[in-house]
Amino acid sequence: MPACKTCGVKISSFSFGTEPASECRECRKKREEVTRTGLGPAAPSTGNAAPTSHVPFVTFVIIGINVAVYLAMGLTGVSWEEPSSLDAIRWGAAFGPLTLGGQWWRLFTSTFVHFGIVHIGLNMWCLYDLGRSLEYLMGRKAFTATYVATGIAASTVSLWWRPLSVSAGASGAIFGVAGAFAAYIFLKRIKAAPEAIKRTGKSLAIFIIYNLVRGAAAGGVDNAAHVGGLIAGLILGAIVPPVIHLRAIAPSNAADSHLAAPGLSPENTFEDEAHSNRIAWGIIIGSAIVLTAACMGVHSVHRGYAKYGEAVRLVQRGQLEQAAVAMQAGVENTPDLNFGYAYLGELELEREDPASAAAFLEKGMASGLTDLQTRQNLALAELGIEDFADAQNEIAPVFTSRDTLPDAKSDALYIRGIARGQTGNFSGAVSDLQAVAQAKPNLVAVQDALKQYQGLANQGAQAQNVPPPTIAYRQFVLLSEDWPLFP
Repeated sequence: MPACKTCGVKISSFSFGTEPASECRECRKKREEVTRTGLGPAAPSTGNAAPTSHVPFVTFVIIGINVAVYLAMGLTGVSWEEPSSLDAIRWGAAFGPLTLGGQWWRLFTSTFVHFGIVHIGLNMWCLYDLGRSLEYLMGRKAFTATYVATGIAASTVSLWWRPLSVSAGASGAIFGVAGAFAAYIFLKRIKAAPEAIKRTGKSLAIFIIYNLVRGAAAGGVDNAAHVGGLIAGLILGAIVPPVIHLRAIAPSNAADSHLAAPGLSPENTFEDEAHSNRIAWGIIIGSAIVLTAACMGVHSVHRGYAKYGEAVRLVQRGQLEQAAVAMQAGVENTPDLNFGYAYLGELELEREDPASAAAFLEKGMASGLTDLQTRQNLALAELGIEDFADAQNEIAPVFTSRDTLPDAKSDALYIRGIARGQTGNFSGAVSDLQAVAQAKPNLVAVQDALKQYQGLANQGAQAQNVPPPTIAYRQFVLLSEDWPLFP
């Protein structure tokens, strides 16, 4: 019984044609794929055994994990089209302060979280298109290590560049795959037909340039992660040898050249398992050293944001006093962390300390915070320090802005109502507080203040020596939808 001239497996001598069979069915299939792609895997020519299957198993597993996470998010109530920042963080997205504050695992888990169906759809399409080819060339182990390493590298660069961003998605790792593949092609680490190189190079260039330009045009796209992943992939592609070697056709093989793709030898070779393992472990160990050093450097640069992350975790545990101490350390370390003052003001209002809250909120406004939320919280704090005229001035823009939400306007009416009452405008105070009572009928503090000012209005009392009502700081402090992540 003759043997396959490629792999040595015994094959049947029976043949329908005039030529007896010279290859087994598996090797013929491999050759057909080489002919079709011009860059895919080919059969081995030596004793080194080829993989029994060229299905891009790792690429499919990575896609499967991403899709599974997306489905799990949607099935648990997260928006399919546009998850909130808070939802994304709950599922493992990277939020700079939390990552810097010790949750370094987010650099990895964020690569499997996506912001909606379009985000994951585009990323998985790109991964399927590029991952299959690189997995063939690198081998499964090295490809897995490269994907993970470039994904974490992309997250680390994003953390350094935008320490307050909420970052998620596989695009950084996919750029790493593109970079490694580009290094193999353009640095001539593999030899293939010029037309195949031209075709693949064109696709890579379009992918890279399109996504970088799109990222620069769209403010919400994390180009720092794209560039970080791309550079990491280029470096690994330049250093790591391919597991599959594609040789040019030698003159002695000219007779068999009709069996291979143009420019590819039918004598392709696969590295043995031990060598493949060494390559993978080299990537893992080398990347771990470099990335650990990089993370330490980023943490050193952004110590203030790390303290911010510590404060967020303390708030989540209900430890407001300790959270305020951590946040104060953050703004002292990073003076341009101006909204840290807004956060501190809100914490002090939650702790019912209006004097401290007013001091922090005034510092925030002096450093450039002019948003309506900060002004409204400052006005609430000014009620507590009996600065009623300034409270009315701070709250006035809320009633003229188109950006004011209904709940915020209701809270503003409470602040203005108390300020009016304490400056002698009892009828105005009653009008404001009646509107608040209709919107929030179960708040005792509102009902008590309303009764007090109604009685004073009926008596025709003067503003002098009117004791202020109990101020409901916790009920009327204005917090963002993403509290406690953002003030």
